[in-house]
Amino acid sequence: ANSEYNGLQDDFTTPYSGPEETPEGGTETEDPEAIAPTELPGEPYLDENGNVVYPADRYAAPPLSIDWEQLKAINSEIVGWIYMDAIPGINYPVLRAEDNEYYLHHTFRREYLFAGSIFMDHTNKGDFSDPNTILYGHNMRNGSMFGRLSDLEDAKLCDAEPYFWIMTPEADYRYEIYSVMETPVGSAVYSFFEQNRTEEFLDWERRMKDASWVKRDVALYDFDRTVTLSTCTGDSSTRCVVLGKVVWVIRHESHSDPAIG
Repeated sequence: ANSEYNGLQDDFTTPYSGPEETPEGGTETEDPEAIAPTELPGEPYLDENGNVVYPADRYAAPPLSIDWEQLKAINSEIVGWIYMDAIPGINYPVLRAEDNEYYLHHTFRREYLFAGSIFMDHTNKGDFSDPNTILYGHNMRNGSMFGRLSDLEDAKLCDAEPYFWIMTPEADYRYEIYSVMETPVGSAVYSFFEQNRTEEFLDWERRMKDASWVKRDVALYDFDRTVTLSTCTGDSSTRCVVLGKVVWVIRHESHSDPAIG
C-alpha cells in the first residue's frame, strides 16, 4: 500500500494556486488568514429558478489542482479526488465500478492490492449529485486509506477542521461535517434517495445529525447533498461514518452542475 500510494499526489496533483481574484472580486493577499473576514458566508438558498445558490466564501479554496487528463487516461472509472482538511493523509482518487467488490482490493491502476482504493457505492451516480453519496475505504492499521477517519470522533479536531473536499473534472465541492458516529452495518446511514428536496430526505439528515457523537451547529436543508464516508471498525458489526454536506462549489470553466444550476 505504501509503495503504491507514496508519491501519488506528486504525480497527479499540484497545490492549488487559486485565481487572481477572489469570488467577491477582491485581490488575494499573500496570507489571507491574517485578515479577519468582514462577513461570513451566508446560508445557501434557492433562486427563482429553483437552483441552489452558495454565497461566496473568500477564504475557501480547493487544496489541490488535479491532472484529470492524465488520471482518466490511466483509469476512466476515476470519478473524483478526496482531500480532508483535518486528516491530510486522506488524499486519494475516488473510483466507481459496476459493483462494490472490485476496488475493495484493486488500485486505481487496476492492480491487485489488499488495501484497495477509496470507492463510491455503485448505486450512486458518478457525479456526486445524489442526495447521499457513499464512499468506502479500508481501515488500514498504518493509518492509510480511511484508517484515521475515527480521529474525527474527537470533537476538538472536528470543530477545528470541519471540512473536506471532493474535486471532480466538472467542479470542486467543499463539504462541512455534520455527523460522526459508529453505526451498525446496514443501518439507515446507508440509505439512498432518488431525489432531494423532500421531507423524507431532510428527516434523514436530521436523524443522522442527532445520532452524531460530535455535536455541530450545521443548518440542514431539503436541497442538501451529502457525502457519507464509511470504514470498518474493530467490530465486524459496526462501521465508522462521517457525513458532510456541500457548502460551497467552484465550477470549472466550460462546466456547469445541473444539480445545482
